[in-house]
Amino acid sequence: MSTFSPLQRLPLHVVDLIVKHVTGSSRLVYDGVLPNSHEYRVLLKPLLWVCHNLRAVAYPLFCHDFELNLSSLPFDDLDEYYLKAPATHIDYRYRNHLGYSTHHMAKDVTIFLDELAVFNGKALDTLSSVPYDDCTFPLARKLMLVLVNGTDGEADDDYGTDEDLGCKEDAGADEAFGIDPQRVEDNIGSLVERIKQMAPVASEYSVRPVLRRNPSVLDQYCSNLVSRLYQLASRIDHGRTFDFVDHVELQVELIRNLTHVSYVSGSSMSNSYQYIQLARNSAPTLQSLALGSEPDIYIQGIVMDADGNHVSYPCLHTLAIWEMGDSLGSERPVFKGAAPFPILRRLRISIDVPFGDDTLFRGNAATLEAIDMQLDIESISMFRKYKVFVPGSHPRLQVVKFWHKNNSGSELLSEVSSIMNDIGQRATVCQYSQWGFVKDPESTLSFFGSRANIQVLTLSSLAPTLWQVITLIQSLPLLSDLRTSEPSLKPLPDGVDLDLLSEHVRSKYAPMGRRFRCWHITKRDGSNMEEIASCVLLLALACPNFGYAALSGRWRRQFMNAMKKKIGEPEFEQDTPRLNRLLFDGWESRKPLDI
Repeated sequence: MSTFSPLQRLPLHVVDLIVKHVTGSSRLVYDGVLPNSHEYRVLLKPLLWVCHNLRAVAYPLFCHDFELNLSSLPFDDLDEYYLKAPATHIDYRYRNHLGYSTHHMAKDVTIFLDELAVFNGKALDTLSSVPYDDCTFPLARKLMLVLVNGTDGEADDDYGTDEDLGCKEDAGADEAFGIDPQRVEDNIGSLVERIKQMAPVASEYSVRPVLRRNPSVLDQYCSNLVSRLYQLASRIDHGRTFDFVDHVELQVELIRNLTHVSYVSGSSMSNSYQYIQLARNSAPTLQSLALGSEPDIYIQGIVMDADGNHVSYPCLHTLAIWEMGDSLGSERPVFKGAAPFPILRRLRISIDVPFGDDTLFRGNAATLEAIDMQLDIESISMFRKYKVFVPGSHPRLQVVKFWHKNNSGSELLSEVSSIMNDIGQRATVCQYSQWGFVKDPESTLSFFGSRANIQVLTLSSLAPTLWQVITLIQSLPLLSDLRTSEPSLKPLPDGVDLDLLSEHVRSKYAPMGRRFRCWHITKRDGSNMEEIASCVLLLALACPNFGYAALSGRWRRQFMNAMKKKIGEPEFEQDTPRLNRLLFDGWESRKPLDI
């Protein structure tokens, strides 16, 4: 009997591995100076004709990410650009509402353009020279323009001195164009229209401008390009898709009806505030807002316009505000009774009492599903004052993450205990993280031992004994993920010899903590790696589903070697098959629970 399996019978994830092994990549880059792009297509295209399984895996990979460099290429040979897939029955699955046949599978498109060519109209001429069908990406959701420094398609990497650079840029805007600013505006408008034709269903646009040492008139044109491009968008994501230089500012009055805005501040407060203006302009349509900014930014601008009027976000379901410093405290309440976020479902907040009151929590008790926030005396006092959490007030709340960076004390732990009793017991996931120094380990462990619904617990500076960890897991039946500093074996339980620890754990504790799966450990210099390995293996004897033990950074390989050595010792011999999974599953941290 043959040991070979037809490709049609293999699971798709196995076929996926075969495709990636054959091609060595999942990216397709078109660039005349990158010969691997041709090699990649040569390897991948034949797979589309082999069988249905290979086609199902290879088809989406055929051109998911696409980069087109028009800044330095003459673009004479269009044969290299024909990327259409074969006409098979699968084509009909990929027809969109516009009626385009989606032979081109690109989802993320990046186009490199010479900056001067954009503004003097030559970039539009270049794009127009490409056959329309071959320069249309009907499935693309993201499109990025990368502007490069050059003169009409010839890149110039020798920027010279600051003075020379300024002269070049001014000359580029005046003499090199040979046209007036209005003509530049028209060229930009025409280019944006062509881009819309290229990616008719894209919702995310971004521009990576030329980095300059000195401000230039070209920055004004770049600002116009960015702002007009964003008029087409429904999503602006500064933090993950592009980088703005500080002197390029959006013309925010042009941009409205966005659905997503994400911004992480650089060094310019003016850029920070213009993203607040963007959010405010799109308040009727905005669905997701994420802002991380400078400490002095006037966050009240999110819910109050320049005239002091209240701003509401009737469609906003996700809000994240972080890294804004201590100056946004409780001294500046905004509006009494106003509910700016009436359907909020997911909230992430890492500053003390933003807006100075319960603004974030008004009117959304029936919709709030997930909370990730810094918890301290001030925020707890605000909850108490405004009665934010009362029994039965948040019926949909499923995920609760509380954390703080301050040193723990009895007052804070008492307040945390109280608020978690109010809110946590209704959640299916309850996570608590304490990043500060633990002054009193026993009282801290005792406190968490009374919070039976905690599933993820982080005590980063606590170095517990194995026996404290066991007690903690016994008292937290839902605990699945624990993060601590390095554990120790001593002091040993009374009457237990060091050589008999494995028998003691098997007889007294196993089985326990059936939901416990993962232990993330932070090791410090001078810690005993073999003792840490012993703690992990002994805990695995007691917890049948414990399969992930992760050490951070440079200690991972040493930890693996120590684990291998300990597993080979006689005391662990009878459990070797189960313990071995810690060697294979424990090196990568599990993805944290997200809201």
